[in-house]
Amino acid sequence: MPVVHVVSFKYKDSVSPEQRRELYDDFNTFRTACLYSDGQPYILDFKSSTHNTSPENAGKGFHHIFISTFPSQEHVRYYLEHDPVHLAFVDKVKPTLADAFIYDFEI
Repeated sequence: MPVVHVVSFKYKDSVSPEQRRELYDDFNTFRTACLYSDGQPYILDFKSSTHNTSPENAGKGFHHIFISTFPSQEHVRYYLEHDPVHLAFVDKVKPTLADAFIYDFEI
């Protein structure tokens, strides 16, 4: 069953707009840069935004959102535990974060 993986970042005040943009651009390469154990891309769909257009004012100060769709929970586990592109990004982004929101659901 496919899994939607939602990630939203709130950066520390010390992170510049240029640094935020670089991290956003890095994450946006995942659809083609993340390869499964068979060497093939495995993210089925990917969307992202830097601008919350909701009129509800409930964005809680988060700067970016990324929505990835994976073929299965197994693919999500590979992404979280083994994908070298994702793991390198986690090491790069973690020190910049004031908060993160992550939510997965099956579709």
